[in-house]
Amino acid sequence: MTRRAIAIALLCFSTGALAQSPMAKDNRIAIQVSPSERNHVLYEMRDYLHGLFNLNNALSSKDMKAVATSTQPMAGMLEHLPGNLKDRLPETFTQMAIGMNEVLKVIARDAETKADMSLTQSQMAELLTYCSGCHDTYRFDVLPPRARP
Repeated sequence: MTRRAIAIALLCFSTGALAQSPMAKDNRIAIQVSPSERNHVLYEMRDYLHGLFNLNNALSSKDMKAVATSTQPMAGMLEHLPGNLKDRLPETFTQMAIGMNEVLKVIARDAETKADMSLTQSQMAELLTYCSGCHDTYRFDVLPPRARP
């Protein structure tokens, strides 16, 4: 499936999740983790959010070199996860992470070679589709000590 098709599917799924009441049952897919794994994932997500801030800040300053540079710390999210957690991730979660990484590479390449702010903004919209799609689809549940894998 192409990156664009995945992004469109995620957008459709994400907007459907927005229509749910905050009081509705959480039907996201649970990924079972230990407390340290959860902390690691949350740290990575915060780091990613800081990267998005840096990318937006560079774009607002019309600094396309900084746009390209700001994508580097965000790339390779799966590579930073502990191996035992990577093995337990659903395939669709892994595919979303790979898709995000591909979009980041394209943003960096195009920022350096095309320096087209409008293009970068549309690529960022695609990138954020992966973010919202993942958050709408998955949640991390901490297992009690006896039930941990």
